[in-house]
Amino acid sequence: MVIVFKNEKPKYLELYDQIVKMIEDGTLKANEHLPSKRNMAINLDISLSTVLNAYNLLIDEGYIYTKEKKGYYVSEMPFCHQNKIKIEKIKQTPINYKYDFTTQSVSNFNSTHFKKILRDLSYSNDYLDKSPLLGRLDLRIAISNHLAENRAIHASADNILIGTGLEMLEKIIKLIDVDNITLENPGYHKLKIIGKNNNYKINYQPLDDEGVIVPNYKTILYTTPFNQFPTGIKMSIKRKKELISNAIKYESYIIEDDFDAEFRINQAPTTSIYSLSNSNTIFFSTFSNTLFPGFRLAYAILPDEILKKYLKTYKNYNNPVSSLTQIILKEFINNGGYASYINKRKKELIIKRNKCIEKLKSIGNIDIKKNYLSLLIDINSNLDELIEKAKLNNIKIQSLKSFDVKENKTNTLIIGYTAIDENKIDDALDELIKIIKGAN
Repeated sequence: MVIVFKNEKPKYLELYDQIVKMIEDGTLKANEHLPSKRNMAINLDISLSTVLNAYNLLIDEGYIYTKEKKGYYVSEMPFCHQNKIKIEKIKQTPINYKYDFTTQSVSNFNSTHFKKILRDLSYSNDYLDKSPLLGRLDLRIAISNHLAENRAIHASADNILIGTGLEMLEKIIKLIDVDNITLENPGYHKLKIIGKNNNYKINYQPLDDEGVIVPNYKTILYTTPFNQFPTGIKMSIKRKKELISNAIKYESYIIEDDFDAEFRINQAPTTSIYSLSNSNTIFFSTFSNTLFPGFRLAYAILPDEILKKYLKTYKNYNNPVSSLTQIILKEFINNGGYASYINKRKKELIIKRNKCIEKLKSIGNIDIKKNYLSLLIDINSNLDELIEKAKLNNIKIQSLKSFDVKENKTNTLIIGYTAIDENKIDDALDELIKIIKGAN
């Protein structure tokens, strides 16, 4: 028996590992007699306790056994064929764009209120407990009050569910007796991931000037009525009521995503679908978009019937959002830090948007449609070639085609400005406009 110590771990573990390898590869046969502890220690010039520790571990694992007054023997065990897997490192070369004009979440989160909360909580043990199934009541009350003050939505804290975005929506959708999900097109299509993973049929509804076209069948409709993404269409009150009547008729449900509502500019909040009818509407929003992507916290307001099913179905589940995260947000809302941060960000976004509008006018006679976190402009050129040319210049842009499942030809370019620092926006626009003019 040849044992070579590499001194990479304790000697008894190295001895254990090498004996195991000899047993596994058949070098040591079943019922073969092993050297005594003393002989092994002398031959390897190691302590008796090292050998004893290795042998005891081998016995515990079942690799060897003992016979009284006779010594140690190799155990019989079935042969296990192990495929040797060749692991190849995947070489990824992500593009580090100089300027990113896509519609990303707001960048560069910075709040003194938020940092103070983190400091204060470091001296507290309040966040050590597990959160209830629906989430902490104090946070749900804070969200309820915030909705009433800022969105004119009056919802009981008892109907608010704290969760983590898509995962939360997936659990909710499973409670509804439907076999399909309907999405706006063009639109935000991440919900199709849930559909694909759970064998739902995915339907797509087009838009008109009043919002998504009413689906005349039983379904779960996911819609962004306040500020349709990416077109920026504001759903009319007439269309909202039509969707509600249709949902009642077919026993359907509407998931109302309050997309971009926090960043509305110089505009009062429009009436939410949930406020018009809370029996067939699930109101959804996320703080990941308003704060930063790593802040994994979203919420939904559930109709009573869905709430009852949720409590019954998931009663043995834990809330996936940590108590620490929930306490931070509760304090951030209650001490005015959240409202202060949103107001500050809106001012910054207005400055950047105005710069974008002023600069883009230099392209010529183009129509600029204002969205809250982006601008839509029609360019009389091949947008696929334009996007590729911008990519070669380390600039990332998107067209409306990117959000259309049919990839219909379009002349509409989407200019997002949230991911670019205010002190870089002028230079970024100058380079983008140069590329656009060169493509015309």
